This record gives sequence, structure tokens and C-alpha cells, in this order.
Amino acid sequence: MGNTDILVKEALFGAREAEPDAEIKFINTNRLKIDRCIGCGACSGSLEKGGDNDCIIKDDMQMVEDEIRKADCLIVGAPVYVLQPVGQFKNLVDRFSCRHDVSAINWVLDKRRAGQAPGDPDAFPQERFKRRTVSYISVGGATTKNWVSMGTATMHLFGFPAMMKVVGNYDAHHMGTTGNPVLDEKLMSDIHEMGKQTALAYHKKDEEIEWFGETGTCPVCHQNLLMMNGTTTVECPICGIEGKLSVDGDRVKVTFSEQQQARARGTFAGLREHTVEIQGFGAICGPKLAAVKDELPEMLDKYKNFDAYINR
Repeated sequence: MGNTDILVKEALFGAREAEPDAEIKFINTNRLKIDRCIGCGACSGSLEKGGDNDCIIKDDMQMVEDEIRKADCLIVGAPVYVLQPVGQFKNLVDRFSCRHDVSAINWVLDKRRAGQAPGDPDAFPQERFKRRTVSYISVGGATTKNWVSMGTATMHLFGFPAMMKVVGNYDAHHMGTTGNPVLDEKLMSDIHEMGKQTALAYHKKDEEIEWFGETGTCPVCHQNLLMMNGTTTVECPICGIEGKLSVDGDRVKVTFSEQQQARARGTFAGLREHTVEIQGFGAICGPKLAAVKDELPEMLDKYKNFDAYINR
């Protein structure tokens, strides 16, 4: 019954209005145990050896993951404590998103089909690839908006590996002076409508879906964050696409070409760029490591036995 609970539930009431017969489920992860990813590589290793890519860490994440996989539409809310969503949200992202990367999974399945990797490509659960719509609610107490500046932006990290279609996001900051979300009629109305539109979008083609929320600088994720390198070429750090910056008086404009938008991280093309990059690591690092295989243990000894070395 905190602010995030209330706002997500109101969005789900909006979804109910759009879909009277839908099965709707609310999950509060605050009381669940969702540990961090430890980078063990067991999931990707299993996939490459012909198995599934399930996580070997056993906690409440399995239940949450199963519900996400079943869902056609999602509303994801998270509180902001220090500029961006609470750490448990990032744990969920790290545990879920890397194992639902549409391009990375298909890379391995294509190798199976070509007889270059073990396993039955048709045995992989196809619901991992189904189309889902999603909207995000970032909840913060600050009236000063820059204290929640990475709230909605960070939330977009959840859905793009699985190529979820983002319908909208809402930056519900200023909760510290609102008292309770239900006291702000416009806030509740907006959240209700976003939930409704998220459900309705499931039946629409991507190009028919209108963005719900503030229209940001990036035409894909609608965030206002930009990476600059000293030139007029800038980059959206969420989508990874380049745009050209221009200044007219005190007005700044960034133009992103259709070609760049088509390679945003939430598209197959954008994800495939990253897959190709990662799959090329072995060819680069393999010869380097092979060349020093005899010397490497000695080179690493002071790091392996750090306590003994640092106090010499």
C-alpha cells in the first residue's frame, strides 16, 4: 500500500477497463528474495550446450519470471531512492533481461538448425519470443525533478532485450508533497489511462501505437538523456542511436534518422549488433590468452593471493 503499489494497481484498473475479461495479477516484489546476477555464465553455457538458459540461482525470481513470460501486457513500477530505481529492480533486470535477449537466443537456435550446436531448436519455449506491451512508472518523493533524473530511463532497461513494445512511461515524482497518490486526481487519471492504453496496444500494430507520456528528445524511448563527445553528433544512452544536434537561439534540437531509429536497442537489428560483438570476443581474446598460457598463472598470483601481497 505504498505509493508504487497504489499507482501500479490504478494502472491495472485501467487495463481492466480496456480488457474486462483479462486475467490480471499484481505482484509486489518487496517481500520477495531476488538476488543479484553473479555473472557465472551458467545460463548461456547451458543454451550453447543444447539446454535451456535457466538461471541456476534459486529464489523468488523463478516465480516472477514465469509470470512475466505468461503475460501479454505489463505495468512495471519502481521507487527512486537515489536518482534511479531501487536496487532490487536492477537485480530483476540483470537476472531476466540477459536471458531473454531475442537476438542472442536466436543466434544459438540458428546454430542448432545448421547443425553447428547441439540441441533441438524447436524444443526451446517459444513463449519467450511472444510480443508483449509494457509501460513504466517511476515513483519519487522529490519535487525537484532532477533528483529522479534516471528513473524512467533506467526502467527501459527491463524490456528492450525481449523486444517488448513500450507504450508509455510516467515520472511520478513530487510524492513527498502529494501526501498520497489518490489525492492527486490528474495523476491517478493519467496512470489509469496509461494502463488502459497498454492493454489496448496489445491488439495494435507497433506503428499504430501512440506514445503515452511526455515526448522526450529521443523519438524511440522518449528520454531526455544524451551522451556528448564534443561534436554535434550525440547519442541516446538508452537506445544507443546517434542523432545530430543543432542550436537555434536558446533552443536545442536533435534529429535522429529513420536508419538510426531502426537500430535502436529494442529492435532485432540493434540487439543483433551486440550479439555479433559479443560472439567475436573469443576470436580476439583466445590468441592473446594462448600466447601467455604458461606465464599467466604467475602474472595473476598477486591478485589471487591479494591479502598476502598487499601487506608485504
